[in-house]
Amino acid sequence: MITVEQVYGTPERPDELPVFKDFLPGDVENVFFNLDEFAEMRFVDGKEMPIITQKPGVNPYDAHWQAGAKQNFDEGLYRADLILYVKEKDYGPMPKSGKLIRLDKKRDYFVKECSLKMGVYRMELERVR
Repeated sequence: MITVEQVYGTPERPDELPVFKDFLPGDVENVFFNLDEFAEMRFVDGKEMPIITQKPGVNPYDAHWQAGAKQNFDEGLYRADLILYVKEKDYGPMPKSGKLIRLDKKRDYFVKECSLKMGVYRMELERVR
């Protein structure tokens, strides 16, 4: 049997217990962006970094009847959505809506929305073809 002794706080404040927020920064780095678990090394805007992607799907794109007006087919036939999670320290400044992002040096997406929580960007990307 293994016995683990956990000591919390300091001698001045021995009863101070850690809370969820105390563990989260370490989990972001060591669990979520762990290359053996969730993350994978990919190129974002020409720079290789660990990212996590989520693909909500590919939807038909109503290019010919959009907003009640007839459109040209050169605007696209389908829309591919992608959610990208990347660490702020790896990516840099937060991208604005409409920014073009190149993924893996070959696919271009536009940023629909971006938010920052606990040092991680959640980018909703869209690609129209």
